[in-house]
Amino acid sequence: MPQPRLAPKRQAVQWLSTLLLLLMPFVRVGGESLLRLDAVSRTLYFFGAAIRIEEFYLVLLTSLIFLFIFLFVTMLFGRVWCGWFCPQSTLTDFLEWAERRIGKALGRSAIAKPVCHLIAVALAFLVASNLIWYFIPPTEYLRRLLAGTLGNVAGISLVSVAFLVWGDLTFIRRYFCKAICPYGRIQLLAMDVNTLTLEFDPDEACRCIGCNSCVRVCPTGVDIRNGFQVECINCGRCLDACRDVLNRLHQPGIMRYTFGRRAGGGGRPVNARSLLPATVIMVLSCILAFAMAHRTEGTIKVGRGGDGGVRRLSDGGVVNFYTAYVENRSRTPAVYGIRVEGAAGEKVELLGPTNELKVDANENRKVDFIVRVTPAPTSSRKLKLRLLRGAERVAEAEMTLLVK
Repeated sequence: MPQPRLAPKRQAVQWLSTLLLLLMPFVRVGGESLLRLDAVSRTLYFFGAAIRIEEFYLVLLTSLIFLFIFLFVTMLFGRVWCGWFCPQSTLTDFLEWAERRIGKALGRSAIAKPVCHLIAVALAFLVASNLIWYFIPPTEYLRRLLAGTLGNVAGISLVSVAFLVWGDLTFIRRYFCKAICPYGRIQLLAMDVNTLTLEFDPDEACRCIGCNSCVRVCPTGVDIRNGFQVECINCGRCLDACRDVLNRLHQPGIMRYTFGRRAGGGGRPVNARSLLPATVIMVLSCILAFAMAHRTEGTIKVGRGGDGGVRRLSDGGVVNFYTAYVENRSRTPAVYGIRVEGAAGEKVELLGPTNELKVDANENRKVDFIVRVTPAPTSSRKLKLRLLRGAERVAEAEMTLLVK
């Protein structure tokens, strides 16, 4: 029975992963992008959560999770990412396919090459735009682009990335995978005898008819018959080529994907070495989930206000000036109030706009206020400031009351 080709499956995976990257910025949860970094508000929108720069530990946890996922996937599957998921491979495959179609349609026409360059420019612009969509929402990006108000940073980034991608697609292409991309070299540090690789089965080498089909179709020029080489991107084109030839001879192909040979200590992808990063991923994910579930919807930070001085009053009281920053981390506008507690026997008053503080979703508000304490304490001490939403206490902060 003829063995099936892997090309349709690989191409489906390539385009599904590419569409995911292209469409993710358009997916909205709670009115915001599924994944986007807003540089203006210094906020990371991550699958429905808004993480501000003040919550850097959450960003750090998320980054560590992705790092260990990268190590885990590399340890198990090697460079399958390169041949099956990487946008570099997908774009190069598409451009080479388009060039073949244009060559068949236009032949040696003078416009064939300019048309291919226009396609490369369009792809480069799309890739650069897609990158910016992870910082500026797509609809806002398009509006600002058409109005000429994209801004210097976004505009320079768009042109620079588009130029680099165009240069890559026009002059570098497969050489990037073969000699420039650092992922293949990093793989050498993470892989072992249990890592998935594409190999020429040495036990079946006697069936090789020397047609060189596997070499001709390899995008990086690897001869897989010579054993593992770091330039191999595990795309499976040689496997398909071998099957195409041997299917006509009613024989199975010689190439195969394998997690290694048990005789050489391989064949066990699930082992202590691979379970270690998997365990770390699970632990970090649980910590992140717990931290996200227990994060407060608002925060308050307070510092000295005005000139930082202290005013003694004729009635024996003392006045201090403060500045607070109230942050609303929720996805809906909120109204807050500020309260302060004093010691027994003293009167503590808040003077200023400390009630009905309206703060938009994922925004903060500066509040200048005065604390008046009568009678004045004999020495400086701490006061507890509370942020309330209705009767619910949202957050607390401490501030120092000075008496002189």
